Amino acid sequence: MSRNAYSFDITQLATNAVNKSYMPKEDVKQKLTLGELARYLGGKVVGDEGVIIRGVMTIDEAREGDITFIANEKYEKKLSTTRASAVIVSPKFQKAEMPCPPKADTALLIIENPYLAFARVVDLMSPEEVHPRGIHPTAIISPAAQLGQEVSIYPRVFVGERATVGDRVVMMPNVYVGEDCKIGEDTILYPNTVIYPGTIIGKRVKIHANTVIGSSGFGFAPEGGTATPVQGYFPIRQIGNTILEDEVEIGANSTVQRGALGATKIGRGTKKGSQVQIAHNVEIGENTLLIGQVGIAGSAKIGSRVILAGGVGIVGHVNVGDDVKVGARSGVTNDLPSGGTYLGYPAEPIEKMRRSQVAIHRLPAMMELLRSLKKKVAEIEKRLGL
Repeated sequence: MSRNAYSFDITQLATNAVNKSYMPKEDVKQKLTLGELARYLGGKVVGDEGVIIRGVMTIDEAREGDITFIANEKYEKKLSTTRASAVIVSPKFQKAEMPCPPKADTALLIIENPYLAFARVVDLMSPEEVHPRGIHPTAIISPAAQLGQEVSIYPRVFVGERATVGDRVVMMPNVYVGEDCKIGEDTILYPNTVIYPGTIIGKRVKIHANTVIGSSGFGFAPEGGTATPVQGYFPIRQIGNTILEDEVEIGANSTVQRGALGATKIGRGTKKGSQVQIAHNVEIGENTLLIGQVGIAGSAKIGSRVILAGGVGIVGHVNVGDDVKVGARSGVTNDLPSGGTYLGYPAEPIEKMRRSQVAIHRLPAMMELLRSLKKKVAEIEKRLGL
């Protein structure tokens, strides 16, 4: 579409900073009854269905008019002290005998998955981001690039040769999109995102600030003979690309490197936290979660519905099966079959690792016992003249 068809409304952009669309919901004056929320979520109310819900808040900070939730048992005791008007809880809270019953004026919304229900309430009651449509005059768009309808291109964005940008894509300030990139509709690129040439990004993808997609992988061939010291390192050109499928989300300050040959691929619906490093030619399945500071070395293959907790490290060229869970700060050094939960370094099945930890804590006492036994054996040998 012709660039002249766009006009970037800078007044709208400035107004949005103080506009009600960015303010807490109580300023928007949207109100829902607890009964309406229960019907929306498919839950059951215990208490006053007519109580007015104006906002969502944590269980400690909630006040009258707020709804909160309990999804972790360690917070159950807060049910009797929260000032929230309503609390989303699981069916076990329908029991007549509760150790920490709610206050008389606190209603309960009973539902099978309180965490998911709370997320849906937040989505329902919180405003969506509003972006001005059009191209800011400081943006640099290649004449050979193709832009979809109703795009939002902020100041100082660069879009390179032959790049294809879908409908309603948002590029915030200082975004760089290299040549031959493809970006699907309704994708959002937050400030200072860098998309290297040849990257393919699906629909409804979110890439948060200061993230780099498609940079060169770490590949260097040592120069010199096997019997002589290394004279230097010859860079191995990384000529593959990077593919992010639909509905992927990438956290801030993260890196996904392009393939040395072929593609680095992240499957549909996978979510990646902040400060996560994905090396060249890694393949990740669908609906996998990578929590903050995860690092995955080159050519590793991660299955679908995997959860890698914070700080997990995975060596190159290993396979992690579907539905695997790996605990925080664990190190994966070998293939992991599907379905297990693993912990530690090297990562072991969690029950085995727990037994190992118990044994480690007993080592001082065991060493003391061993010394005592050796002393007694020596005394016996001395008496026997052995």
